[in-house]
Amino acid sequence: MQGVEQADGEEGLDAASSPAPTEPQTPMDVDKASIYRHPLFPLLALLFEKCEQSTQGSDCVTSASFDVDIENFVRSQEKEGKAFFSEDPDLDNLVTSLICC
Repeated sequence: MQGVEQADGEEGLDAASSPAPTEPQTPMDVDKASIYRHPLFPLLALLFEKCEQSTQGSDCVTSASFDVDIENFVRSQEKEGKAFFSEDPDLDNLVTSLICC
């Protein structure tokens, strides 16, 4: 799976590898960064992208294809030993509710 491009044009990276910001961050910037770093964000981005593509084209996207994407993501995360959730339960609830809509 490819890296997800964020609104500021940078590829999703861990905060540890990003340079320190030179200007103060707003609470909204902090919240956005938390969402981008969430372990399930790549899946969320994939599903949103797939929804957008299906509304713009003649391709018929079935719910089964979304299920396959979710299953593939879960297998990949498990294989690589990656976490599914963060240490912030409120953020986890937000991201999982967006995926389950």
